[in-house]
Amino acid sequence: MPDSEKKALMTGSSLAVEARYAAVSRYMQTEGYTSLLDIACGYTPRSVYCAKNGIDYVGLDVPVVAEELQKVVEAAGIGIKHPVYVGGDATNAASMRTAADFLGGKLLISCEGLTQYLSEDEFGQLAGGIREILLSHGGAWITSDFGVQYMKFATANMSSPDAIALYTEARSQALGSSNIVRKGVAAWETEKKLEILRNHGFTVNRVPFYHGDEKLNLLSGIPETWKNAYVDLLNECRLWVMTADASANVPVVEGAKEVQNLKISYAKKESTLHLQVSGRVDTLSAPALLEVIDSNLEGVKRLNVDVAGLQYISSAGLRVFLMAHHKLGKDSVVIANVSEAVRDIFDTTGFSDIFLVEQ
Repeated sequence: MPDSEKKALMTGSSLAVEARYAAVSRYMQTEGYTSLLDIACGYTPRSVYCAKNGIDYVGLDVPVVAEELQKVVEAAGIGIKHPVYVGGDATNAASMRTAADFLGGKLLISCEGLTQYLSEDEFGQLAGGIREILLSHGGAWITSDFGVQYMKFATANMSSPDAIALYTEARSQALGSSNIVRKGVAAWETEKKLEILRNHGFTVNRVPFYHGDEKLNLLSGIPETWKNAYVDLLNECRLWVMTADASANVPVVEGAKEVQNLKISYAKKESTLHLQVSGRVDTLSAPALLEVIDSNLEGVKRLNVDVAGLQYISSAGLRVFLMAHHKLGKDSVVIANVSEAVRDIFDTTGFSDIFLVEQ
């Protein structure tokens, strides 16, 4: 790809993220929030911003990320009353509650860049956990995932159709390799997203994303035509603000009651590894499942997994079985005694076409 096209691509992509960061900060301060729970926080400097502005902050991410970031903020003297970063899983309600309970007053819950990776059942776990927190603490859930078309920013000032096609294909391959879900919730049509949020007991309000007076560094030092194109896109964007409707008659999402309750028993018989898995398999517990399988694969040609006691499995757990499938070969992984709820997860993610799934 020519350097000029790369520059346009990187400028647009980075500007969308910078604008997202500014939009959430502005909303938080405009609405007077003093507590922020940042789910799937990643490596943004949000904790530093909040510390400087008197906002109590907790970032939730996978344990390896949370542990690394906690060391950084402790060295910088940020966070005295409670941990600033907490290991958890967005599909694990108990871990989200643990993080939220460090904070006082009504909460603003932000969740950026995650829902494109979530299947409908994973999104249901996330929404159910957030609703539970908001009904207890008060406040709102905010995201730009549903109201910002990031692809448009990336390609807004790319002039070569070949370069755009190359980027689109590369992005598709990258998402395909990291995301077992065929089409994450963020990619759904607007009405479908609104419907699922209402079905989970949320009232949705879409507010302006950009007001024209934000100081966005990436809007300076670029051609005027580029700037105009980006500003037009910024004006189209919306932040989605969700509040829990306490009066809504919605089914209770059976989220995690404990942070971890995974139980695994196993035995080798000839060339088959037999597992019994009960509880939940998500980002927090999947490494334990992976360790058991990986350390017992020598001489194994088939993996039989009894999941009669399995309550829930997220994409992190499905990936563990996928890795075993890649090592052992076609028709080598059998998932037995599958409940209707777990079968739905295998079906919607396409794993019923990969494994032998038996009820």
